Amino acid sequence: MTVAPVEGVGSLVNLVIGAVAHGGHCVARLDGRVVFVRHALPGERVRARLTEATDGARFWRADAVEVLDASPDRVTPRCGHCGPGGCGGCDFQHVGLVAQRRLKAEVVAEQLRRLAGLDVTADEVPVEAVPGDVDGLGWRTRVRLTVDEAGRAGLRAHRSHTVVPLADCPIAEPTLCLPEVLARSWPAGADVLVTGGGGAA
Repeated sequence: MTVAPVEGVGSLVNLVIGAVAHGGHCVARLDGRVVFVRHALPGERVRARLTEATDGARFWRADAVEVLDASPDRVTPRCGHCGPGGCGGCDFQHVGLVAQRRLKAEVVAEQLRRLAGLDVTADEVPVEAVPGDVDGLGWRTRVRLTVDEAGRAGLRAHRSHTVVPLADCPIAEPTLCLPEVLARSWPAGADVLVTGGGGAA
């Protein structure tokens, strides 16, 4: 994969990834401009595709599409729908669980320093497993799905109206019986709320 001159959305750029930011992004800089990058980790060097890149914008957005130098915290996502163009539901499936919680603590600590003026470090922000969590999976107790034109239920891609059809979601609690809900045909454009026991409306 080669990197062409930067011409806007769709351009490939090489970036060195800095600190974590809110919403599953990390911060990088391209010719002095801030670029918020998904699917990357602090310290990595990646090839990224610009997804939002207008000349007058205060910052740009990108997806890491190739990892040139990987972080030791990088893991293979346990869901095949994670990554560029996939489901927008999980921010850190490409990060080991201990590092996921550390990154979340860093985000909260930074917000407390910036917004509340508190002198706090990530070590002082506990991030614990939620009830039902089994190794970072199986904890989500409700899922709101969207239906595509073919009647297939799924989740939206990140910052998009595009529906990514799913067969399952590994962070969903097993009592949701999500595979059965996802296997059904639904009216195009419907919103489907799945709650405990496989209830769907």
